[in-house]
Amino acid sequence: MAVDNSILNNLTRTVEQLQSSINDSIQESINSNKDEIKQLQTQEQLFQGKDSKGIDIKPSYAASTIKIKRRKGLPTDRVTLFDSGDFYRSLEVVAGKNDAIIRTIISYSVFLVNKYADILGLDKESWTKFLAEYTIPTIKKNFDDIIAKS
Repeated sequence: MAVDNSILNNLTRTVEQLQSSINDSIQESINSNKDEIKQLQTQEQLFQGKDSKGIDIKPSYAASTIKIKRRKGLPTDRVTLFDSGDFYRSLEVVAGKNDAIIRTIISYSVFLVNKYADILGLDKESWTKFLAEYTIPTIKKNFDDIIAKS
């Protein structure tokens, strides 16, 4: 009995397409869901006082900053880097092949990064949440499309 190599070749091509689609799917999920990444960065991390490593943002606010924040009704029990909202609104998400860069060009961002270090970027918990809710479904959809065409 002879083996039909065309079937095996088609299967090999399909598997190669599946493998090569993963990075494109990651990039697609990031590009399609930049607002969700910004939400995770600002509300799930920064406003909760957490940096990109998931640890408390340090150093604490100065006494003068705490007074100002109290007058504005803003949290003082943690560093949120929120005052007017300009910093949060200035964040941009740039998709790479298998990652995302969160950046800002707001005038005082250099000061914030120098003082607080690892404030930009999602922590492991936020990335896990993003991957589960957005990236894995995108990969599955793209896999289904590739398999349907094969």
